[in-house]
Amino acid sequence: MVLSSRLGFGAVTAVAMSLGAATVGSAFGPTNPFQTGIALRFAELPALSQGTLRFALLGASVTVWIVYTLAMTRRDDVKPEVSVTISPATPRDFLLLAIAVIPFVPYVFGVLKFDWGFNELSALFLIAGLIIGVVSGLSLSGSAAAFLKGMETMLAASLYIGVARAISVVLTDGRVIDTILHGFAVPLSQTSGPTAALLMIPFQALLHVAVPSVSGQAVLTMPVMAPLSDLLGISRDAAVIAYQTGAGLGDMMIPTSGALLAILAGAQVSFGRWMRFAAPGAALVAIVGIVGTLLAA
Repeated sequence: MVLSSRLGFGAVTAVAMSLGAATVGSAFGPTNPFQTGIALRFAELPALSQGTLRFALLGASVTVWIVYTLAMTRRDDVKPEVSVTISPATPRDFLLLAIAVIPFVPYVFGVLKFDWGFNELSALFLIAGLIIGVVSGLSLSGSAAAFLKGMETMLAASLYIGVARAISVVLTDGRVIDTILHGFAVPLSQTSGPTAALLMIPFQALLHVAVPSVSGQAVLTMPVMAPLSDLLGISRDAAVIAYQTGAGLGDMMIPTSGALLAILAGAQVSFGRWMRFAAPGAALVAIVGIVGTLLAA
């Protein structure tokens, strides 16, 4: 937000540079273990299957999003309300930055060796936050108080995340997702191969509203879509790319995504205002995914 403001842009551009870019990179990232990796594994495909095509899709999709963001920045009328004085960095600032980054090292090791998740990541950053407070000159009590004070700004975002998660839990535990998946899969089996491959994209996008977790959706849909692809005479890679396009890009638009609602709340951008910006851009990026799906089919 501060960077966007000092560059003369608004809050929507700040969200586009962060959330939008991260969503596009996550959707088409060939090495993303939480999306592409899981989808390929459940589709019984090797890692980096059709790697050349996947890296080309990543480059093309990121380029399209950058061009679209630059073209739309002047229409961004939501100016961020930030007032921050930026001073030259000191050696202590670099030390604090290092402390903030260090938790990623044990976390990556823990993910690879001990199947760590977000709970362990939160614990690492909690410890790092307290250390940062002490290094900054606060006592342990002062660091804890500052930590709690900082959490106040995220209370509304946490509420959004909780509500969005509740919707997903109800649909999953009530087996409603299974019914939705069956209802989508049966019509696909009655179409031609290339048509079915393309229809998988909106199918994955619609399903993502009910299943806001991309990794969970990969586990849910790939065991169905992969054999269906075999029956339709298209490659399993096409089904994976269709999933990446539909579910991946949906991360920046679905109202059941707690992370999206939290980011918009922090940026003081309404969901409707963001949708007016993101929907056309996501549609342009989806064209890249459509081409990739057809090439892989």
